[in-house]
Amino acid sequence: MPESTAPTHTAASAGRQASAPASPDPLAPYDAVLILSYGGPMGPDDVLPFMRNATAGRGVPDSRLLEVSGHYGRFEGVSPINARNAEMLEALRAELARRGSRVPVAIGNRNWHPFVSEAMRSLADAGARHVLTMTTSAYGSYSGCRQYREDTAAALALLAAGADGETGQGWEVDAAARVGGAGGAPVELAVDKTRPFYNTPGMLEANVDAIVDAYRQLEDRGVDAAGVRLVLVTHSVPLGMEEDSSPHAAERAAGVSPAVAEPGVAPDLSTEISYVEQHRRLAEVLLPQVRERLGMAEDPQTDLVYCSRSGPPQARWLEPDVNDHLEALAAGRLTDGTAVAVPAGVVVAPIGFVADHMEVVFDLDTEARETAERLHLPYVRAATAGTHPAFISSLADILVERAAVARGEEVEPDSTTGTGPFHTVCPDVCCRPGVRRRPHARPGGPHGQD
Repeated sequence: MPESTAPTHTAASAGRQASAPASPDPLAPYDAVLILSYGGPMGPDDVLPFMRNATAGRGVPDSRLLEVSGHYGRFEGVSPINARNAEMLEALRAELARRGSRVPVAIGNRNWHPFVSEAMRSLADAGARHVLTMTTSAYGSYSGCRQYREDTAAALALLAAGADGETGQGWEVDAAARVGGAGGAPVELAVDKTRPFYNTPGMLEANVDAIVDAYRQLEDRGVDAAGVRLVLVTHSVPLGMEEDSSPHAAERAAGVSPAVAEPGVAPDLSTEISYVEQHRRLAEVLLPQVRERLGMAEDPQTDLVYCSRSGPPQARWLEPDVNDHLEALAAGRLTDGTAVAVPAGVVVAPIGFVADHMEVVFDLDTEARETAERLHLPYVRAATAGTHPAFISSLADILVERAAVARGEEVEPDSTTGTGPFHTVCPDVCCRPGVRRRPHARPGGPHGQD
C-alpha cells in the first residue's frame, strides 16, 4: 500500500496568501473506485460472443446459445444493464463529490466491455495505484461476491504482465480473452473490496418505498391491499452454491475465523448467513415497515421465489420459479401443495436485484407479467433500488466505511438485519461455488447474478 503524502501548497503570486489545505478525501487511502458488474451486449453482434463468455467452461454449443438468447432480440440486442449502471455511476459520483471525495469512479464488467482489465488500465493510466472495488450484487454468494474477486485477480495478472490490450486477432478473440483497448506497460495495482450491502439502510428504504408504491398502484385499480400477495424475487443459483455460500455448521463449531482480521468485524463467522437466508433476513425487517406504511393490520402474505434459472434440467437450482409460483397461487395453493387463498393481486418485488437488468425486464416485466395476465391476476412489478437517493447514499457509506478500515480506524458496520456477511476478504469457508468447475466455468447462468 503506498504511503500517503501531505498536499503541497504554493502561493499563486507574490503577496497572495497560499490556498487553504484541502480536506482529507473520505476515501483515502484509495485513489480510485471500481464498480464490478456483469456486463451485457450493446448491440445484436455482441449477443453471441457475450453469451459465450457468460457460459464459458460449460461446453454449451453456439446453436444452443442462439436458442436461449432470443430474449435479447426483444431489446434489439442491447442489455438494459448498461444504461442502468451508467445511471447508478453518475448518481454515486455525485454523492461522493458532495461528501468531498475527488477520486475517479469507473465500472468494469465480467463478461462484456468495458472488461475489468480495461477499466483498471484506464484508472492506472490516470495515476491510480490503490483501488477500492464494489460489486453491483448486494448479496454474498459465489457468483455475487467471490467470483468478482477471481475476475479482479485475473485482470490484475493481465496488467502486471502488460497483456491487457487487444490481442490483434479480432474483436471476438478479444472478448473471449476479456481484454480490449490499447493496453500498456506492466503495472502493479493494489485492490481491496467492500462487503455485501443487502443489509444497509438504503437498500431497505428503497425497497420499502418501491413495494408501497406498487401496492398503491393496485389500490388505484380497485384491488384491496389486504388481498394482495407480496412475491419477493431473486436470482436462482444451484443448490450447492447456496449450501456453500456461508460456513457449514461444523465449520462454525470449529470456530473458524476470517483469513484476515478486520476492524469492526466479528472475530468469528457467527453472523455469516447463506445467500437465501440473507434475503429472508431482509424480508423480516422489510415487512413490518410495509405494513405500517400501508396501514395494514398484519404483515402482507409473502413468498420468496426465484427467476433466471439456467443449466441442464437435471441440475438442482433454488425453487420455486416465479412463473410456477404464480400458476400455483391462481389455483389456490403454493408449489408444495399448501392451500392458500387466491390473491386479489400480486406485487412482484425484485429485492435480489439493484437495477432493472435483463432478469427484471424480461423474466419479470415480460414472462411473469404475461403469466399473470393469462391467469387474470392483477400484477404490478415494484421498482428496483436503482438510483433511489437513500440507496446511493448507502453505497457511498459502504465505500467510506471500507476506507476507514484501510486507515486503521475502528468501524462498526451498519446493518439493518444484524447479520453479515461483514467481511471484505472472503474467508475460505464462504462464497464457494458449490460445484466442481472446469477452468473459467461460470455457474451463475447466462444472465449472471447482479
